[in-house]
Amino acid sequence: MDFDWPTYFECAACGAEFPANKVQYDDLGYPECPDCEARTGPLASLEAVDAVEHGIAE
Repeated sequence: MDFDWPTYFECAACGAEFPANKVQYDDLGYPECPDCEARTGPLASLEAVDAVEHGIAE
């Protein structure tokens, strides 16, 4: 008997958890949170810094 373990995505920014098939990916293949729209990947930390400097993020 085969058993498929479900795969989940957990957002590092907001902590939301979604089934992997509900997550969209950007042009570089990095996941984007369906809840808060935060992106992951090498440039995600730079985007967060820019958002804070512009008063967008808390």
